[in-house]
Order: sequence, then C-alpha cells, then structure tokens
Amino acid sequence: MNALRAVFIYEWKRSLTWGRIGWWCAMAAFPVMITILIRTLGDFEEVNSLEEQKSMWSVTLYALIPCVCVALSVLLTAAPAVAAELEQRSWVYMATRPNGIFWLLLGKFLVSVTWATTAAWTGTAFSVALCGMDEPRRMWLSLSALSLLSSMAYSAVYMFVGAISPKRAMVFCMMYTVIVELVFGSIPAVINRMTVQFRLRTLFVNWMPLDERIKNESVFQYVMIEGSSFMQCFWLITLSVLFLVAAIVVAHRKEFTSATEGDV
Repeated sequence: MNALRAVFIYEWKRSLTWGRIGWWCAMAAFPVMITILIRTLGDFEEVNSLEEQKSMWSVTLYALIPCVCVALSVLLTAAPAVAAELEQRSWVYMATRPNGIFWLLLGKFLVSVTWATTAAWTGTAFSVALCGMDEPRRMWLSLSALSLLSSMAYSAVYMFVGAISPKRAMVFCMMYTVIVELVFGSIPAVINRMTVQFRLRTLFVNWMPLDERIKNESVFQYVMIEGSSFMQCFWLITLSVLFLVAAIVVAHRKEFTSATEGDV
C-alpha cells in the first residue's frame, strides 16, 4: 500500500499542469453551460408537464455527465498511461522494479478515476441546482454514483486499450467508444450486455426520476435489462476489475523496445 500511495501522490502532482487543470474546468463547466442554455433558450417548461420535464432533465444530464464528461475526462488521463512512460523513457525503470508495472498502472487508474469523478461531481452539483427540479437530492446522488461507476469502467477499458496500442491509444479509445459503446451498445442483441453503457442505462432507469410512460417505451426494452441495481453495480465493478487486470497482464507480457519508446 505504501507503493500505491507513493505512485498515486507522484502521478497526481505530475498531472497538476495548467493544461490538465483547464481540461478539468472545461469538463466540469460543460454540463453547467448546456443546462444554462436549455433554461435560457428552451421553452419546454411551458409546454410540458412537471413529470415530462424531470424525465427530460434526467436524460439530458445522464448523457452530459456520466457519458460525455466522464468519458472525455478519462480519455486524457487513462488512455496514455503506458505511452506517457514510454515517451519519458521511464518504462524500463518501472519494469525492473518489484511489481513496478502493477503499482504504476493501479496508481494511474486511481488518478484517472479521481480526475473524472471530481469534475463530474462538480458539474452535477451546479447542473442539478440550475435545472430547478423538485428532486435535487435524488438526481445528485444518482448522477454522482453513475459518474463514479462510469469513471471506473472507462478508466479500466481505456488503460487496456492503451496497453495494447500505446502509439495510437487515444485514437483507438475513441473508436472503441463509438463502435462498441454507442453502436454495439444500442443493438438489441446479447452483445450489448458486454458494454459499459448497457449497465449504466439500466442503473439510470432504476435510479433517476423518469416518467413511467418513458420507462415503458419499447426502446428501453432492448437497451437495458430489468434487474436489481446491486447486480448492475456488481457487473460494472467486475468489468472494471477484468479490464484493469487485463491491462496489467498485457503491460507485463508485452515487450516495449527502446525503438518503441522513441517512436511514441
């Protein structure tokens, strides 16, 4: 645990750059600005009932925060976890330390989750307060929990992709998000159950204030599953652990030469 704490503190301090702080502020402000624009320019409050308004805000904030905000936050921190060490030519040093790669990737994983979660929680607090709905506590707790689970899952997935292909980590992570999470996750087939979005959508429907008519829409029957929230959390945590372990195994077994370090 001393090694993990040391790696986390070191990586956290190293990540405190003006560019990274600016990106954090942008991710935290993104849902807030969209919320302000909707409240300022939209007229849905005049033509929709209160239940329909809550459903609209629930869907909007879910898409903005646990999906977009978290995914973009971890893309900048988790995806280049291996590439950053190769670029700085410190991979050989870490690989020769006892369990060096294990503690390095685990520490980077925690830093990625921390960056994404804090940005999402900040955006959630202001967005929920500005949307003006009558269940702010429920919305804040639900979105905060979804953001935490989302940051854990996507950090592990992006680190796995980055370990496989460090040279094009961010490109392949974007391709994974679009093809697997958006396309495959929306296909009414068994394959969508292996995606992060499938589990998050099920928790979203279970936790967020939605109109019953929306819950009974046929589209939700194909992109989510009826079941306990505990099982969905269990599957998300299991997927996170499996992808993180896979990333560590790949990083251990893959041979990065000095030429590879120079090319990254």
